[in-house]
Amino acid sequence: MTSEPDYFIGNFPLILKRHPRAKHLKLRFEAKSCSAILTLPTGVSDRKAVQFAKQHLDWIQDQYDKSPEATPLGAGEVIPYRGKDTEIMHNPDLPATVQIKDGRLIVGGPLSGFETRLLNWLKKQARRALAKAVQEFEPTLGQRPHKIMIRDTSSRWGSCSSRRTLSFSWRLIMAHPDILQYVVAHEMAHLVEMNHSPAFWQVVEKLYPDWQTPRRWLKTEGSRLMLIG
Repeated sequence: MTSEPDYFIGNFPLILKRHPRAKHLKLRFEAKSCSAILTLPTGVSDRKAVQFAKQHLDWIQDQYDKSPEATPLGAGEVIPYRGKDTEIMHNPDLPATVQIKDGRLIVGGPLSGFETRLLNWLKKQARRALAKAVQEFEPTLGQRPHKIMIRDTSSRWGSCSSRRTLSFSWRLIMAHPDILQYVVAHEMAHLVEMNHSPAFWQVVEKLYPDWQTPRRWLKTEGSRLMLIG
């Protein structure tokens, strides 16, 4: 979930995120919330941050103009599920659960809570698929994480903490299984190499030899998944 805005640049919310390891000001645009997010070193003042963002208002506007529209988890919408376009349907006569049948996601129960039921179901499927992928890579890596967490992130597909906790975006369940497998391999490699050095990529290749193909896909197509839900 996006934070409350600290300021507004034109009509766009501006969110400041100070990071102790940040060396420069880094501006990005989050299409889902139509917000400008500025990461900055801890010693940079709000005034300087706002001034920097104002200087890049044309860039923010350009990113907004180029961004695709967000897709809600609503009846009649079509979303990818495990890489295949799948229509969302509502059937109030069915129990308040979710089932996939004939290439459709059917959400039962009353309209109230519809999106929550579907989102919880998608997160559950994501957790199962991600846990299975982790287990599949463990024998090859010879390492296992302390914990697996599913998050609702707006820009990151996965992360590995110093405490060996692997976190993943639930939206990976919408991508083709190959994409999910690569992200898991990437984050598990961080259990051995907490960096992106050549040694790290050697570990990734050991776990998932064709890692470059899904990595390219995420760079060019992954942002569309972040706009769903």
